[in-house]
Amino acid sequence: MLERSCESKGDLGTVLSRLLHVQVQLLEAFRTGGPTKQDMPELLYQVEEVLTVWTWIYRNPQCSFDSCSFALRSALRDFALEHFTGLDNDRYLHSLRERLETAGRKCEDPFIFSVLFEVTYIILDTHLRQAVGLFGKGKWAMAMSMLKGREAELDSFAETEEKRVTKGVGEAAYAMWGMGDYYIPEKAMMLKREYEIQSSVCRATQLLHVGDLNFQQSMTCDPDDMMAYALLAQDDYRAALVHIMGQDVETEGAVLARLARFHAKLLKLPVVAHQLYLRAIQLAATLAPVLPRGQWYNDCVQAVQAYRDALQAEDLKKWEAIRQPILEKLSDQIKKLNDAKSKSNLEFSKFIFAEWPPKTEGPTEVPIDPEDPTQISKKAFLKVIQRYHVDKNQDKGDEWRVMSEEISKALTARYNVMKGM
Repeated sequence: MLERSCESKGDLGTVLSRLLHVQVQLLEAFRTGGPTKQDMPELLYQVEEVLTVWTWIYRNPQCSFDSCSFALRSALRDFALEHFTGLDNDRYLHSLRERLETAGRKCEDPFIFSVLFEVTYIILDTHLRQAVGLFGKGKWAMAMSMLKGREAELDSFAETEEKRVTKGVGEAAYAMWGMGDYYIPEKAMMLKREYEIQSSVCRATQLLHVGDLNFQQSMTCDPDDMMAYALLAQDDYRAALVHIMGQDVETEGAVLARLARFHAKLLKLPVVAHQLYLRAIQLAATLAPVLPRGQWYNDCVQAVQAYRDALQAEDLKKWEAIRQPILEKLSDQIKKLNDAKSKSNLEFSKFIFAEWPPKTEGPTEVPIDPEDPTQISKKAFLKVIQRYHVDKNQDKGDEWRVMSEEISKALTARYNVMKGM
């Protein structure tokens, strides 16, 4: 009707420009007043009208509308990117996106395209946060369903980002439109990656839960059924590891801890279990300086320490069986060592060096204090102890190892007296 009443496109453009100014002012009034749910139909209608007028203006570049373009872009930017507490924002953003898509099909305005891109990002990011919230409440299936339902939309969104690059819309254009804080390169791909990670976490956690149920059944069921439940648990844990590997450290660590427990308690393979526990701990180190939140980390540390303690105890038991006969064989030498306890620290040190010369690298004589040659300092005495320390003499033969242990004990007892212990 306006086109029939105006004599030229210039006249029509002038009328539409004035109309656009009025519509933008209406939008600004809505924004400053704080729109409510009751305002949403009228608000969306005004947005649609603004976009219709702007589409005509943009498709007629022979008319100059610089005076209204800035006001329009500011209004649309604010309504697209601000969060209004009085509105149902999810419903509002979806409705706004539909209108922006319609406008985008009618004109190739990079600004409209960019606002549409950012609105889509907000919608998808909001759904991701909602899914994370559901996951935190233990509703893994609902969270996973919500994430999976957005896969096609995410793929389309990633393609839109490629178009953004093709159109030459970059950081400078965003800054010119007052949207500089929203420009992030590869924004869609990063969001898609977050969706993939959270989907993997949901699926792996669900498999862990089922695996734990089967594991508990295998521990409490009849012996005839034990292996069947054990194999089910193993399959669940392995499937969880496939889903989560390289995706999330916390969840991957929890899966490795479960697999380790499975090998330790059901398959009775402590070496394999130890390797899996170590793998989980090494994975946790990538989170440093932050420690993992899950109980799995403490379980792994305790299991590794228990395994090492068991190995050490076994080694000590074996060594004690070897050591006892050697002690009997060296009884005369050990008696000679004990008989020398009345000597001073310096004399005792010289006596040991003379009777049982150290086999570790170092001076062949006891270090003497130059300021008082009749005494030996604590520092020098400590050097004597180090020459006979067990860890430095383990590869010198079993008899020498036993003798160095006895010497080291005698020297350490004297050193503790020197320190006043």
